[in-house]
Amino acid sequence: MNFHSITNFLFFGPPESAAPQTSAGAAASTSATGSIWSLLFPFILIFGLMYFLIIMPQKRQEKKHKDMLSKLKKDDKILTQSGIIGKIVNINNDFVRIRTADKTELDITKSSIVAILSKSNKEENKK
Repeated sequence: MNFHSITNFLFFGPPESAAPQTSAGAAASTSATGSIWSLLFPFILIFGLMYFLIIMPQKRQEKKHKDMLSKLKKDDKILTQSGIIGKIVNINNDFVRIRTADKTELDITKSSIVAILSKSNKEENKK
C-alpha cells in the first residue's frame, strides 16, 4: 500500500472490485460514504494543523507570560509594551507602579509588562 492508494481509499471509499456488487444501491452507498469522507477529511486536517501551528504555541506563550507576571517583585527593572523601562515601586492586584526617573512614577497594568530586564538587587545579594 502506498500513499496514493490510502488517500484514494479515504476520499473515495473502497475500490469497486473489493466491494460486493449485489445491486445499484450498494454502489451508490459506497460512493456516498466516500463523498462524506472526502468532504470531512480536509476540514479535520485543516483544524488539526491550525491547532498545532497556532493555538498550542499561543497557549504556551500565555502561560509563560502569566508565570513571568507572578514572579514580579519590588525593585525589578521591567519593559512595557510601549517601550517604557522602569523599576517597580509597588505591586497591586492588577496595577504596578514603576519609577522611570527620579521623581516620575507611572501606574501601569500588569498585562502591559513584556519582560523583566533585571531582577532586584535583594535576590543577587542572597546568592
